[in-house]
Amino acid sequence: MEEWKERLKEEGYIEVGDFIIEVSVDSECPCKDDEVYPVIMIYDRKTESWYYVDEPFDPVNNFTEAWEEGIKVLEGYINGKEPRLKRTPKKFAPDDVIKRFAEALKTLENKTDSQSELNV
Repeated sequence: MEEWKERLKEEGYIEVGDFIIEVSVDSECPCKDDEVYPVIMIYDRKTESWYYVDEPFDPVNNFTEAWEEGIKVLEGYINGKEPRLKRTPKKFAPDDVIKRFAEALKTLENKTDSQSELNV
């Protein structure tokens, strides 16, 4: 398994370039219907702002499943899908943030044991 994925699984976050990427779960407690959803939060150190990934996640049962969903989304971004980062439900992240985030994620491509691009 690539190191960034393992680090994300073990610690719940990774640092890539200007960004901190955190994968967690979102649930209402007490749980109404036992459904939880993955949440990917992005902190941009350059702008000192938080964003979240706005993708149609399927419900999951635990953190491991949330991590698996999060990895699929991040791999899609690494492979060229445009990131869907939002600041609020009605406001997308600025274009320059999305572009910098996409470029930062590309440094994870084919990285296995190198920590030169992955600040861990």
